[in-house]
Amino acid sequence: MTEDEFQSFLDDISECFIAADFQQWADRIELPFSIVTKTGPVISYTLEELRADFDLYLQACENMGLDTVFRTPLTCEICDDGSVIATYRTELLSRGHRMTEAFTSSALLSSRDGIWRMTAILNARGHQSWTGHHPHKSGRPT
Repeated sequence: MTEDEFQSFLDDISECFIAADFQQWADRIELPFSIVTKTGPVISYTLEELRADFDLYLQACENMGLDTVFRTPLTCEICDDGSVIATYRTELLSRGHRMTEAFTSSALLSSRDGIWRMTAILNARGHQSWTGHHPHKSGRPT
């Protein structure tokens, strides 16, 4: 993964929330997809589950009046199997003002058909703080 590819990836996973573009988000995800936060894991096995969680993030964006999600690349570690552990810093902004403290996340990425996709995010701040919803802690919801 080059620096340009990393930044392009981060731009895509940032812009999709401001543009409310689920397809742009889904194009950068490999299912099953897990987000591990301090409140526990959220795993999406299907596009419907991924869409439900995406919609909760959109609710968080609306609640905070976000107009910019800005992600800065920090490190990119190439693993022996060709996957990448990419670490980045996220800022959530409304009219140029930070709406929450910036936070750092790491994503596990792999390339398929020349496109980098995430299979997991670790240490991400989930939407739960702003929406009060946690779709499921682990495993497929019942």
